[in-house]
Amino acid sequence: MLKRFSLPIVAVFAVMLVSGPSCSAAPFSGEALSDEAGWHCTADASRAGWTLLALPQAGSPYSPLVKQSHGVITSWNVRVGSGLSPLAQQLGVFRAVNGGAEYTKVAESAIETFGVGSEQLPTRIPVQAGDFIGLHGPLETFVCDGEGSGSSALFEGGIALGETKAFKAESGVRSPGAAIVELDADGDGYGDASQDRCPESAVFQTTCPLVALSIGEVTVKRNAILIEAGNNTEASLTARGEVRWRVPPQAGDRTAHLSKGRQVRVGLGTVAPKTVTPGVTAVLRVPLPKSVLAQLDRRLPRQALQARIDVVGTNRVPYTGTHELKIRLPGRAKPQERR
Repeated sequence: MLKRFSLPIVAVFAVMLVSGPSCSAAPFSGEALSDEAGWHCTADASRAGWTLLALPQAGSPYSPLVKQSHGVITSWNVRVGSGLSPLAQQLGVFRAVNGGAEYTKVAESAIETFGVGSEQLPTRIPVQAGDFIGLHGPLETFVCDGEGSGSSALFEGGIALGETKAFKAESGVRSPGAAIVELDADGDGYGDASQDRCPESAVFQTTCPLVALSIGEVTVKRNAILIEAGNNTEASLTARGEVRWRVPPQAGDRTAHLSKGRQVRVGLGTVAPKTVTPGVTAVLRVPLPKSVLAQLDRRLPRQALQARIDVVGTNRVPYTGTHELKIRLPGRAKPQERR
């Protein structure tokens, strides 16, 4: 258990400040965190064993491409028209190779059954910009066969994950498969809008932990201040600070009676970072410069200096927290040694 501040050290002020990064990755459409990939058509037929890969069409507001950024498919659906029986379908993600002459299947969903009125089904499939979505049914594949112009890439048969196949163009047919693609700013494979509650860090998918520094015993040694510190999660701790005092006006200064003297500020430097884990503390050694030691040697115990030290913790999000300490440094001179 951490101890309270030990005498003769007095922390007259302590405050905790927390800050963190903002998400700066490029969004998908405008400021949205997600886009829909697919042709937005409704199936009116099916074909035995087809793997249908939708191709871009100029001027269409819909696209089978993951358009602007890497991301994660978080759900998918197959729009099925009335009069069609339910069918098992599988979403595939394909990547063009050899200049677009062939496509490699790089990811796939579980096989799901879709019928009229089917809802979005959750999944988690990381994708890259420029990937295509395709659809395949083990028995038959739903298609949009009567909704105007359009073309798709067709392979007659199933494609195993990792296989590369040459597709042929199939005019007048489109795929009714659609997928929601969410931004993945930290690249952890979880969609930022619905799956990742900490999009600033690939380490966490739950709520990003804030820095909660704990300060234990603070001790002034001859040449340094020792500060015991910990944090609620794994973090890197360091400390920095300064000591201030005033130099009295020089003799003969006509305005000496109006002046408080010149202020001197001496930095204590930055302590090398130390890593702590929950329940484990580290002792930060803040060295006292020679100029501060000299001042303490000239002062009686009641003529104390004050050190202002910031203990800074940075966790793995990374969020940063600062605990500010004001520490009394008693003078060290004995009455007969005062100069």
